[in-house]
Amino acid sequence: MTEIVRTEAPSESVTALLVIYILTFFLLFFAGLVVFGLIQGWSPAWLSLWMGIMFVGLGALIDLYRRNFLPDEMLVKVRLPKVVQRRKLRE
Repeated sequence: MTEIVRTEAPSESVTALLVIYILTFFLLFFAGLVVFGLIQGWSPAWLSLWMGIMFVGLGALIDLYRRNFLPDEMLVKVRLPKVVQRRKLRE
């Protein structure tokens, strides 16, 4: 019951792929910092800083992947006409 109105092929940029690899390396580095900090007993302020950086980087990585490697499609749901049944009025 859906119809594809517009679709565009992804650009698949090599530069975007390189940036995604670099972001993945940094995300693994910050995830390692969080785990190491938990083991060593660092203060929660530092752990929250590393986790915040990690989640912002993860958001950037997902956005880059979505923009450059997934097809851009616009879907429109086809709606059926509404049918209203007539009923008797109460007397």
